[in-house]
Amino acid sequence: MKTARASRDGAAGGLRRKHRPRPTPKWLENSQELDAIARSRCLMVLSVLSGEKPVTDAIAETKISRGTYYQLEAKALNAMLAALNPIASASESGRADLSAAAARIGQLQAQVERLEQENRRTQRLLLLTRKSMRSPVTTGRRGRLPKSALLGSIPSGSVRSRGLKAKAMSSAASIPTRAGESAP
Repeated sequence: MKTARASRDGAAGGLRRKHRPRPTPKWLENSQELDAIARSRCLMVLSVLSGEKPVTDAIAETKISRGTYYQLEAKALNAMLAALNPIASASESGRADLSAAAARIGQLQAQVERLEQENRRTQRLLLLTRKSMRSPVTTGRRGRLPKSALLGSIPSGSVRSRGLKAKAMSSAASIPTRAGESAP
């Protein structure tokens, strides 16, 4: 065990190698190039998520591996969720925004309660209206109605219906035309 550890450390006495400096690449320091890379990756992820391109085409164009693509996609989605979360953004910008968000939530909850109460009232009114509009059919006896009852309710060739026809004709004579005169 000690020999494996010693060879891994680089020296038999437990001395470790000095860390070599790893400078930041020049292309990474330039913000314009960094923004261009971020924009191209963002467009790539959005085009795949929208269904414009399949993942295979997107990774072939950008020359990255499939695993790298899915890591970028996960980071992008997490960043969008963090940026669009109203409570998280309120806590980052200060306590005043957090209290404003809590007040807005309270207003919305009160509005929901009021709308639910109004909905219950409207449903109850609808139920009562339907009950009052029902006309129970009570004939007092079973079977078919007598002819006299049918003639009074259905206009046909009877004397009563002729009277209704004459009344309709006289009311039609008093309907005004466009010129303002009554029709003959």
